[in-house]
Amino acid sequence: MLKDQTGLLMSGSEEAVAHYNRAIGHLLAFQPEVVAQTEAARAADPSCVMAQALRAYLGLMSSEYPDAVNAARFVKGLTSTDAREAGHLSAIGQWIAGDWHGASRTLDQLLSLYPRDILALSVGHQLDFFLGEAGNLRGRITRALPHWDPDHHLYGYLLGMQAFGLEECGQYGAAEKAGRAAIAHHADNVWAIHAVGHTYEMRGLFQEGITFLDSQSASWTTSNFLKVHTSWHKAIFALEQQDYGAALAICDETLSFDQSLRTALEMADAGSLLWRVHLDEVDVGTRWEPLAEAWASKDPTCWYVFNDLHAILAMVGAGRQAEAEAIVTRMESAILSPERLVSNGLAMASAGLPAAQALTAFGRGDYGRTVSIMAPIRHQLSIFGGSHAQRDVFQRTLLVAARRAGQTGFAEILCQERLEARPASVWAAAQRGLL
Repeated sequence: MLKDQTGLLMSGSEEAVAHYNRAIGHLLAFQPEVVAQTEAARAADPSCVMAQALRAYLGLMSSEYPDAVNAARFVKGLTSTDAREAGHLSAIGQWIAGDWHGASRTLDQLLSLYPRDILALSVGHQLDFFLGEAGNLRGRITRALPHWDPDHHLYGYLLGMQAFGLEECGQYGAAEKAGRAAIAHHADNVWAIHAVGHTYEMRGLFQEGITFLDSQSASWTTSNFLKVHTSWHKAIFALEQQDYGAALAICDETLSFDQSLRTALEMADAGSLLWRVHLDEVDVGTRWEPLAEAWASKDPTCWYVFNDLHAILAMVGAGRQAEAEAIVTRMESAILSPERLVSNGLAMASAGLPAAQALTAFGRGDYGRTVSIMAPIRHQLSIFGGSHAQRDVFQRTLLVAARRAGQTGFAEILCQERLEARPASVWAAAQRGLL
């Protein structure tokens, strides 16, 4: 067996390993070339287990059910006598079966034995994000870092992952420091740029956030998988200052063009932005309809509730209430299926389905019902994944629903909580002024 760029053994020809190493570099930089390099590794040697595993992970990380089904073909019949490679195949099998948590634990076990397994680190980090596991977003990387040489050429990417984990755990100063150190290692570390951006948002430093993202625009506005999401962050900074023109301009330029309406995670960003504007009763024109159409074309299988909730936002926003209600009905049926105890079933049963029901109630104008369903789960929303910043769209919905329902006391509490966390929040102050 040959060794990869971190010194770990892997099966495959010399050419396949070289392509695999290049693919990993693109993966860490969120560059689309990761697909071509992975395919090149597979073509060079179909028996290269790590190349096949990486290709399967690329499908799984899309968060869409058809891609998960397709991922199975890359590892079908594949086995390995190497414990690390066998561990990856096991994690992939669990994820395809819907046991996202099981896959996460398997990758943790792998990393306890092979802390320099960069694929396990990267994929595990994304799984922690999908599962809303803030503690492990930080812990998985923190446990591995002492086993890495700070001079290793990939070390900066680990710091970028650490930065995001620290931010999701509320350690904003440490997160910014780690993120800036990561960027110093790799200017193209868009995950680190994104993590630092999060720290500004969570501290209510909105203009500073815009300034920071603008200073890094040469890196994140190029062809990478985070271009749309980072644009979304910049739009959210504008919205927090009630600059709707700037936010909608970003939406038109980056979030709502044909390419970004093909992937669920980018569609979620577009809907999340438009819904925030919608909550403020600002007309978004015809922007909802193409987004709703894109969601309507997606596979209806309940696979990742985070996506389903954003599909509901789009349907309600577009006035397609019946289709939003249909998604809720599918979720209710999915919970009753024999597979309900796998990860998405648990997420739906505990918080996802109530959140979906609350959103459709909001669409019907039943704001009291929205509050009665959403308020009890408002501190449990991390179970269905995403970041604090992304899930804030549901917290905003709860606040606006409470205000519209005449539940002034509760709305005042929610405003006060926001202003304690983000004293400079123009939006929270404006909501308070409406009470």
